[in-house]
This record gives sequence, C-alpha cells and structure tokens, in this order.
Amino acid sequence: MRDDGGTATNFAYGGPTMMLSAGTLEIPQFVISVCGLGLSVVAGIVALRSFRRAEKWKKAEFLAAEMKLFFENDLVRMALSLIDWGTRRIQLDPIADPSKPGVIVTREMQLSALRPHVLLNLSESDSVMDGESIAGKRAFTPDEARIRDCYDAFLDGLERVANCAKTNLIEISALRPYVGYWITDIHAPTKSKADAAYTAALLTYIKFYGFEGVLWLFSEFGCQIDPSSNAYAEFLSQMDNQNLAVALARTVDLSYTPSRGHESQQVAL
Repeated sequence: MRDDGGTATNFAYGGPTMMLSAGTLEIPQFVISVCGLGLSVVAGIVALRSFRRAEKWKKAEFLAAEMKLFFENDLVRMALSLIDWGTRRIQLDPIADPSKPGVIVTREMQLSALRPHVLLNLSESDSVMDGESIAGKRAFTPDEARIRDCYDAFLDGLERVANCAKTNLIEISALRPYVGYWITDIHAPTKSKADAAYTAALLTYIKFYGFEGVLWLFSEFGCQIDPSSNAYAEFLSQMDNQNLAVALARTVDLSYTPSRGHESQQVAL
C-alpha cells in the first residue's frame, strides 16, 4: 500500500516498517568483508613473523650444533694451533701418551707437509715413510702426515659449513663469530717469509685437493685466496725458495714467473 505521502509501507507484524533498498543492504556487507580481509592480513603477517622467528632460531640451533662438533674434533683443534703459531710444541698423535712432550712444529715443517703429493717425486699417491731418502725418493714423514690429517679435518669442516651456507641452512653473518678469525688470519698479509711460504702451500693445498667450498666461503668473507687472486701471488713472491713457488703454482695450473731481481734459490722441492 501507499500512504498519502507516497511512501511504500509494509504492515506485516502489526506495524509499518520501511523497506530497505538493495544498495542499503550492500554497505554493511562490504564493511564486514573489508574488516574480515584486514583481520586475515594481520593474522598472516603475525604468522609469517612467527615462522621467521622460529626458522631463525632453528638455524641458530643447527649452527651451534655444527660448530660444537667442529671445535670438539681433536684434529681440528690441532689445526687451529698450527694456523695460529709459527713455532710450537704440539702432540700431533691423538693417541700418544699425554705425558710425552710432543713435537716442535715450525712453519718450515708445515710447508713441507702441505706440498701437493705430486711434488714428492715418489708416486701419484700420498705415501708415508720414515722421511729418509730411499733410492733417491722421499715421502711424507709421519709427523707431516699427521699435519695433513689435521688440515684435512679443518678443511672438511669448513667445506661442510660452506655447503650449508649455500643452501641457506646457515647465514654467513651468523658464521662470522665462529670462524671469521681463522679465515681472516689465513688470508692476512705478512712480512714473514716463512709465514708467506707456509700460507702459499696451504692455499695451494686447498685448491689442489678440491676444497672448492672453502674457496667460496673465504670469498664470502671478502678474502679471495684462489690461485688467480692477488693474495696468492703475493705469498708466492715472498718465498725464499722461488723454485718451490713456481712448482706450487704449477700444481694448480697457474703460470707463475718470479719477479725480476728476485733470487731463485736452488733448493730441493
């Protein structure tokens, strides 16, 4: 019905009510939808932040566990001492009597131990003998072989860490407090010819035996140590024995020529 004013009136339920248009009904529904969407977005943001916090915590736990295993390895601990000291008495044999004094390890001994085995002029495989010349051929001494074992453990650990970092299981920034000191120490320039020769041998060892993850990890720390780097060339140039420097470079397919005026000593490799 229509009243005198022309307004539509509904007398249902005993009294007149105003009829709502479709547009009037859509407004509160739209507000409700927007509010629901907003709440969903907020809930999503909260969930994402919680997930990221949990993921970060899990990464931290994983890294702590990995580093615990790494630094608890006796061979790794010895390798860190070898890196840190130019000359030090170290018990290289982990099963030896602790009361024994150990061996005085020098940079020269480490240089000899870290040469690629192809420079031994013995065979194409690593060999261990008593260190004396046998029919004009030389092998690694037992102490040199143990030094190599220490560095293998150290580099294997860094290789594993590098692979974890590449797959985003570990953040490089989180790794710095654990191994940053050792990485920068190895890469650091030196005025000592003995330290430079040892470092050149170590960097050669890393490349020759295929520790590519270690090379990548060093580069992530801003320390380039591959054979094409300036650091590697500088360590080679500081060596007293330039014949050995040339031989080390050749094992990693690098053509190295001693600088003019640098005396090349004729010393057995």
